[in-house]
Amino acid sequence: MSKTLKFGIVLLVILCVVLGAVLLIDIPKNGPALSQAINTETPSSSDQESPPPDVEVGKDLEAAIEQALENSTGRWKESTYKIDHIQIQDDGKMAIVWLAPIDPETGEFLGREPELAVAEQNELGEWRILLEDEPNFEATFKTFQYAEKSLLNGDILSGEQEALPKSGTVYGGYYLPWAKGLEKRLTWSVGHTSCYPIYYCTHAFDFADGTMFPMVAAKGGSVFHWRDTCANGDSTCTNSITIQDKSTTPWTYQIYLHIAQGSVPAGLKKVGTPVTQGQYIANVDDTGYSSGHHVHFMVVTENTRYFSYSMQSYWGVAEDITFRDVDINWDPVTRGGRPRLAYEAETYGGEGRTYYISGNAPANPPTGGLTTPAANTYLTNQTLTVTGWGRDDVAVTKVEVLADYNGSWVTIGEGPGGTSFTTNVDFCNTNVPDGYFDIAIRLWDYEGNQSSILGRREVFKNINCSKNPDITFTSRYLPEEGTVSVSATPGSSGSPISSVEFWFLGQNLFTDDRVYLGKDTYTQDFWRVPISTTNWAEANNYIIFSLATDSAGNKGGGIMFIGVVDRTAPWLEINPVTSPIMTDAVNITWSAGDNMSGIDHYSLSVKVNDGDFQVRAGNLPASTTSYRLNVLPNQLIVVSITAYDKSGHQATQEHIMFTNGFEWPYQYIFMQIFSDN
Repeated sequence: MSKTLKFGIVLLVILCVVLGAVLLIDIPKNGPALSQAINTETPSSSDQESPPPDVEVGKDLEAAIEQALENSTGRWKESTYKIDHIQIQDDGKMAIVWLAPIDPETGEFLGREPELAVAEQNELGEWRILLEDEPNFEATFKTFQYAEKSLLNGDILSGEQEALPKSGTVYGGYYLPWAKGLEKRLTWSVGHTSCYPIYYCTHAFDFADGTMFPMVAAKGGSVFHWRDTCANGDSTCTNSITIQDKSTTPWTYQIYLHIAQGSVPAGLKKVGTPVTQGQYIANVDDTGYSSGHHVHFMVVTENTRYFSYSMQSYWGVAEDITFRDVDINWDPVTRGGRPRLAYEAETYGGEGRTYYISGNAPANPPTGGLTTPAANTYLTNQTLTVTGWGRDDVAVTKVEVLADYNGSWVTIGEGPGGTSFTTNVDFCNTNVPDGYFDIAIRLWDYEGNQSSILGRREVFKNINCSKNPDITFTSRYLPEEGTVSVSATPGSSGSPISSVEFWFLGQNLFTDDRVYLGKDTYTQDFWRVPISTTNWAEANNYIIFSLATDSAGNKGGGIMFIGVVDRTAPWLEINPVTSPIMTDAVNITWSAGDNMSGIDHYSLSVKVNDGDFQVRAGNLPASTTSYRLNVLPNQLIVVSITAYDKSGHQATQEHIMFTNGFEWPYQYIFMQIFSDN
């Protein structure tokens, strides 16, 4: 044999060995996960290490797994399982095996989460297999290097964490999450063993039909979280959408897992966007911990809801729910049934069925209206009673009272709904500041659909809550050119005042123009801003509003309804005194008034003979209209009285008199008698 032929044979043998090794490698379901972009109110965690791709583990491990399944009992006999894929620890001594049930109708993997087995290698290189329901499985599983990447949820509880309990409440009003008239297969329900802790998924549901079918919302609500950036089929990255349902107490959250890449509608990719029951929300896929196209659907409450950083999705304890379009395992209170497989019914009771037809048609949201408070109501009581009415094809279950004071609606109260409803709002338990705001309601129906914003109207709040600053105006009289000022007192928190703002509101709280006067951010005594009333008509019913903000963000206001603009001097008339005065004293009397601001005080001065005017009383009260003046014989007396109004205007009148014995100089007699001067 020639050297060339020998070399060719050797080369052929080497190529055959290499090709055989390649064919034995278990190819993973997908390549590395895409970057995990999310949209959520909870900050995303830092990138976590992903498990290595599946590697060749040899026929001995596969044989050990097949032998363990052959020797298994109980639920393992309900399905035929094949290896979906295997994750090997870096040291090669331990592996996690995803076991996917086989659909007897198609021979393909059944769409649901896989079940797990733990494989450990001993000193002799032999594999020991533990199935999920065997003793020591959980303790052994926790030691696996990539445990948190190998199950649904994936958040391994530490010794300091406790598994959370179910509420014991049955929640209803749901419909199967696909379009009305279509049939899908239930692949798992109360028999779920794919979650950690296992009982977290006792009331979760897996539905599949072998395709990436479109999903619709099982119940109404609003978008709370979404993620659809994982590549389809990527087993290390999970897409999901979570819908918040405020129609229940406590609030509940519908979690839809394993959805397709890019399938969440653009209009739903904003937290808070309303979703109605029956509305399209995404397509089904098998992203994440999944053996085939399916949706994992569960409902959790506010009490157990948390963000799973390993899944980058919301998670919690699946609550017992019923579907209005399922007629088995019926709950008369919620008027719905529970999907369940036949073998699950043998364990948990009830009736089992494999296929289910949806009755989920797009729902009509409720409608209604607000009765009280009326539009343009001035609110001064801490507690507001809100009344209204509702209409729905099934039932209005909840009412939310909403306030818009900064450009967005916030919930300030809620209560049970109905064809008519009454609920109370304690303003001192809200963040609604004094001043104008819009009040409205939003209704929720039995299916979780929310109405639009109903009954919107403007009101004005002026309520002194102890936690908020308090405002007192220093004067109701507004200068033509000057300032308007207040004193501001901190609330019960003791936080210092940081700013005070002022508005001129005209003479009607709700119909006149509103003028922002400015903000004062520093004061040593009073808080003030410039004001000009030059172009305002005279009136004594102008409205000024002031709002103080403390360093903690608490806001408290004060309003003045009797602001005065007065440009007219008061009128004043001194009553005549008969001369000559024959006594040693005389009563000077007068009358005065001011139509706008009123008299503030009087000043009285006296001039005797050729002397100068001397002030006898510089601050006589407005209620005083007489003054007793002591006199002597032979005196010429001029009395001068000045009336001051509260706006600072004044009017002066003088009166001349003489006492017994006074002799008039000839040249002045007519002037003195006939002239005020």
